[in-house]
Amino acid sequence: MKQILLLISLILTSSITNAQNLVAKPRFESATIKSKNLLQKNIQTLNQKLPYPIIFIHGLDSSSETWTDMRTHLLNNGLSWGGEIDICLNDDGNNYTSNKNVWTSTNNNIPAADIALYTNYATDLIAADCYFLNFNIDNFGRLPSDGSFTDVLSNEAAITKQGVALKIAIQMVLLKTGRDKVILMGHSMGGLAAREYIQNYSNWQIDGNHHVAKLITTGTPHGGFTGINLSPTINSRSEAYRDLKKSYVVSGSNGVYLFGGYENYSTMNNNYAYNFYNVDVNCNGIDEDNTNIVGLNNRQWRTELDYSYIVGECTNCSNAYPGMPGDGIVKDENANLSNFTNQLPTHKNEFIYTADAINPIYGLHSDLPLAIPVNMQGLDEPNEYPLSYGIDFNQIYKAFITQQPDNGYPVDFDDFKFTIPNDASFNITINNSYLSNLPFQILDTSFNLVYTNTVAPNSTNSFTQTLSAGQYYIEFYATPSSTSYLYPYTFIIQNTLSIDNNLVDSAFSIYPNPTNSKVNIKSEIKFEEVEIYNVLGQKVLYSKVSENQEIDMSLLQSGTYFLKIKNDKTVRNVKIIKQ
Repeated sequence: MKQILLLISLILTSSITNAQNLVAKPRFESATIKSKNLLQKNIQTLNQKLPYPIIFIHGLDSSSETWTDMRTHLLNNGLSWGGEIDICLNDDGNNYTSNKNVWTSTNNNIPAADIALYTNYATDLIAADCYFLNFNIDNFGRLPSDGSFTDVLSNEAAITKQGVALKIAIQMVLLKTGRDKVILMGHSMGGLAAREYIQNYSNWQIDGNHHVAKLITTGTPHGGFTGINLSPTINSRSEAYRDLKKSYVVSGSNGVYLFGGYENYSTMNNNYAYNFYNVDVNCNGIDEDNTNIVGLNNRQWRTELDYSYIVGECTNCSNAYPGMPGDGIVKDENANLSNFTNQLPTHKNEFIYTADAINPIYGLHSDLPLAIPVNMQGLDEPNEYPLSYGIDFNQIYKAFITQQPDNGYPVDFDDFKFTIPNDASFNITINNSYLSNLPFQILDTSFNLVYTNTVAPNSTNSFTQTLSAGQYYIEFYATPSSTSYLYPYTFIIQNTLSIDNNLVDSAFSIYPNPTNSKVNIKSEIKFEEVEIYNVLGQKVLYSKVSENQEIDMSLLQSGTYFLKIKNDKTVRNVKIIKQ
């Protein structure tokens, strides 16, 4: 099918269970923290345009500010900002011990917890398209810009702990946005933090799923770090520096976190005089217990999500890094994800970013998050139907036409999927701001073509199509240019009229939707009870339906919920947004 479309396009020139228990540790009050929260509120917008929100993750000895330029670009293109999730990964302040305990108001450091959330779910975040995850915070909730900040090496903590923290962040974003998946984009070590979450099922959400639609890594040392320790602020005894090692200087053994091995100082000997603070790679609270660690690169690979990876090639770092092709910090062979799995799609989303470093002494590595065009390539929507992003009706979505990797498709395919409960007629409205045609098509689950049409450059068109109940794919495609990512397109699918279920649809409805507190059932059938589930599949409320067919949702947090309304003979499932 796609070969035919290529020809057509050329012809057309084209451990926490719910939001209430996401407990933030109180911050040390400071002007810095207050002004930071005000900044977030001033740049937020309330609309969500992406099928799945993006969580940006920074690297070693860094902070969320790494991604500021990328955020600015997305906001300038009509997307929205939801806030920053601050998590300290060494909250007990002890470098010689390590654990995966998460601070709560009830376990208050008994035993001492390394992981503490400092972002208030209710007040610090809103539903939006992108978020930051920040580990550069101390154990009083203070940022480096605060004069009393104490560096407890939170942003140099074990990658195992980063995976636990990412679990918390993902849960917060899912519950806040009502979406059922997220997109993860990690710079440097941030890509390994994402892999730690995805490839360790004990980190997954309470429903047993990871809820990740796509992972993008840029400058990530999948094969370990073998370069020079350039920054004087990086602590070569820290847990993260230990986990990033391809091999150890003294013992010569492979890095245990990435390639597996035993947790002991003999295996993990990196310095005769000053070895690592601890060798507790799995963060079970026991240092040097000789646990045989299964390396990240030896764990099961997940194929149900999309991947892309960016490899930096510095063109002016050769004098500082002789014989080391790469971004000046990470060798290209270690940043290339395909060297560590053979389960990527045939058309790999591999992007080689070749450029001069802004500062050749420090390399191209730190410049990668600033490289907007290639980052947008990495964020591109899936090209393959099984990886399609799920979309809903009556929701405006925004997507981008971006250049594809070398040896990839000559056109950019953007694949989405939706499900229709009843036979109905649908109106599809598409705005194409690009300078070329934007063809699209709808296919059924057997990939049979159901409908196809084209939106002309710089125009908005509406199309009506009757579809039977079932799941469908909608695919947009166009020939990209180096600047096409600057001209996003938007689309919305709206139900215009049910053709076989008019009586049912007119007899049953739920209103108001969205609601602030209560919803009413309009139906010829009397319903008796309701079960309410959040987007993680957790049952958050069960109650009897009142005699006047009213359901009280006032005690629930804002978000998206699924109501199962029933009596002894009938069950109806309804999606409700609680404001």
